[in-house]
Amino acid sequence: MKHLLSILLLSIILAACSSDPIAPPATDGTPIKLSLRIATQSKDTQSKDTQSKDAQSKASASPALGWNYEQGDELIEDWVVIMVNDADHTIEQVFTPTHSPNNVEADNVATNLQTTASNKTFYSFANISLAQLEQATGHTFAKGGTMPDIASATWHIDGNNFDPKAKDAKGRAQGIPMTGICHMSLTNKDNETTKTLYVVRMLAKLQFNITNKTGDNITLNTISIDRLSANPASSSVQNVMLFPSATPTDANTQVVQQPRLNGIQPQQVYHLALNQTVANDASIGKTLYVNECTTPANPFGQFMLTVRLTMADGTTTQQRYSVVSNDNGNWHFIARNDWRIIPITLQNIKLDLIPLDFPAIGVLPCSVKEADGTFTCTFNAGGEFRLTPKVTRFDNGAAVPDADWKFSRFSTDTYPAAPPAGFYAAAPSWFARGRYITGTFGTATGQAYHTLYLTHNATGRTLVCRVRIVRP
Repeated sequence: MKHLLSILLLSIILAACSSDPIAPPATDGTPIKLSLRIATQSKDTQSKDTQSKDAQSKASASPALGWNYEQGDELIEDWVVIMVNDADHTIEQVFTPTHSPNNVEADNVATNLQTTASNKTFYSFANISLAQLEQATGHTFAKGGTMPDIASATWHIDGNNFDPKAKDAKGRAQGIPMTGICHMSLTNKDNETTKTLYVVRMLAKLQFNITNKTGDNITLNTISIDRLSANPASSSVQNVMLFPSATPTDANTQVVQQPRLNGIQPQQVYHLALNQTVANDASIGKTLYVNECTTPANPFGQFMLTVRLTMADGTTTQQRYSVVSNDNGNWHFIARNDWRIIPITLQNIKLDLIPLDFPAIGVLPCSVKEADGTFTCTFNAGGEFRLTPKVTRFDNGAAVPDADWKFSRFSTDTYPAAPPAGFYAAAPSWFARGRYITGTFGTATGQAYHTLYLTHNATGRTLVCRVRIVRP
C-alpha cells in the first residue's frame, strides 16, 4: 500500500512539473479596478551595424526595435482606445484624451477604471482620430454598441518621405499612425493594477550613416533605393492593413514585425536627394520614413542602393550596394516599426574577380560580368575552376597590394535558390596559398549563389560581393 501511495505521489509531482501551459484562472465577472496607459513599443537596445562596403559590396542593416525620440515627431499626439467585452462583443468604453498629449511616449488612458474580471480586447490607435477610424472602416464605435470585426481592416498611408510634423486640421503635428490589439484575461489578481496598451508605428524608418573615406572632399547627390512600395496612386487606395502582425506586451516588448500590405502593392525606385558636400573622413546622417515592403521586385531579391556623387575633380560617379542583414545575411522586406540603420563607407577601393578554367579545345572560355553589385561568372566547361579577387583603387584603377587585404569568408547561399544537386563535385572554397577560390563542377548544369568577404587592412572595412556562378 505504501508502495502504491509513493507511485501516486510521484505521478502527481511529475504532472505538476509538466511543460504543458497552465490555463489561466477562470474569470468570474467580479468588479475590479484598472489603470490603463497607451505607449509606443519600448526603447530597448538599438542595434547599429558597423559593417560597410565598397562600390561592389553589401551594406548592412539590422532593425533596431526601439526608435529614438530626439526629433519629437515619432510619438503620440492623439489616441483612441476601444474596450470590448469578449463574451458578447459589447463596446464597454471608448476612450479619447481630454487634452492634447503633445508628443509623449506614453499617456494615461484611464485611472481606477471600474470593470469586471472577464476576457477583454483593447483596440488602440495613436495619431488616428475617432473620425478617421470610422471613415476608414465604415463603422461607428460607441459605448454600448456591438464591436464590428476590424481585425482585417485596411488603411491608407503615403509612407515614402512621410512628414510627421505636417499639421492636421487643428494645427497639431499629425505624427506617425500607430495601432495595436491587446487581448486580456482579467482576473481578481488584476485588481488595482496598471495595464499597458502598446501601439506599433505603421511606417518604417531608414537611417543612412555615410562616411567619406575616398581621400578627398565629395558631394553626395542622391541615394536611390530599389525598390520600395510606392505611395498609393490616390487617396482612396488603402494600401496597408490597419493592425500589425503582432502587438508587443509587457512580457515581450521586442516583437519583430512582418509586412502587412493590403494585397500586392506596386514598387518603384525611390530617389532621395541629398546635394550635400562631405569632407574627407567626415560623416553625415540622413533619416527617411518609408512604406512597408515585401521582397523587392528585382532579379536579386534584395534591396539595392545606388549612391551618386561628384568627386573632387568634378567627375560624377556612382557606387552600388546590396543591403543585407547582419542577423541572418538576408534582408528581403521592410516591416512597419523597423528602424534600419545602414552604414555606408565611401572608399577609394573596389573589388573585381578574375576567372580561370581549363576548357577543352573548342569550348568557349569563362567570363565575368558585374552588374548591380553582383558578379555573374559563366563557365562553359566542367572540371576545376578558379576565381581570383583583385582589389584596385576606384579613382585610377591601380592595384592594391595583396598585403593590404585579407580573406574573411566565402559562403554558399540558399537564396534565391540553393545549388542544384550534383552542380559541384567539390564545392568552391578559399585556397589560402594561392589566394583564390577554387572548386570543381559536377555533372549538373544550372547556377549557384555565393558571397565573398574580404577585409581591407588599412580601414578595417569588409568588402563583400555577391557571386553568381553559372554553368549553361
